[in-house]
Amino acid sequence: MSTNSNPFFGADPFSRFWTDFMGKMSSAGIAPPQPTPDFLKDIRRTFFDAMAEQADQFMRSEMFLNMMKQGVESSLAWQQMMAQFMQKGLSAAQMPSKADTDYFVVLLRGMEDRIVNRLDDLASRVENLETNLSASKPKAVKA
Repeated sequence: MSTNSNPFFGADPFSRFWTDFMGKMSSAGIAPPQPTPDFLKDIRRTFFDAMAEQADQFMRSEMFLNMMKQGVESSLAWQQMMAQFMQKGLSAAQMPSKADTDYFVVLLRGMEDRIVNRLDDLASRVENLETNLSASKPKAVKA
């Protein structure tokens, strides 16, 4: 079994070609050109702009939107199924569920509102009676 010191051994032919080419240039005394920092920034900016445009086009595609819609719908269906399962389990164990406590709270709030309204009505009636009583009472004259 022969060992090869080339780290790209077995890589695709394109990579192997350029690795060999750069190696031969180096051994011939030709230094590979060094890119300027501005050139590297331009390459990076161009690359990221192209990636952003591709991602934007993909995320606006009909296929991606349908996939997201299907994922959300299946997630909601699973959530509803789990809620029904938990409701049945708690009902079978004769334990109150969140739906039961929410219903009870709504009933209590309704009763509280009716009681407060009735007390307000009674307070205004008592106030009217006191006003009428004080108006109908003759005032005593002091001598």
